[in-house]
Amino acid sequence: MLILIAHGSRDPRWRESLETLTKSVLAASPSEEVCLAYMQFDGPTLQDVIEEGWRRGEREFRLLPLFMASAGHVDKDIRPLVKQLAPKFPGWQLEMLTPIGEDPDFHDLIIRIATKDRG
Repeated sequence: MLILIAHGSRDPRWRESLETLTKSVLAASPSEEVCLAYMQFDGPTLQDVIEEGWRRGEREFRLLPLFMASAGHVDKDIRPLVKQLAPKFPGWQLEMLTPIGEDPDFHDLIIRIATKDRG
């Protein structure tokens, strides 16, 4: 199961864009379950998503932080939460992927977007 984790917002327009992204990732990888979790202001939380996946028999989780860097929520909140949850899910496998903002492919995408109309 791939879990996209985002900050969360009180603005429903913000949530819509993330739900669209989740559907696009699922369409590109239909053999894998793709879920969205939020850190705050909205649900489901990361714990909610993992618990639901566990109940359905998931034992392998990949976590993709939709954050620009590890500093902040990833290091201060997500990693400690994963450690806290580990005893509840014996035998699970969790892979923490690189936050999108630190991935060189994301940097390339930003450059392409920023320069695409400049001849």
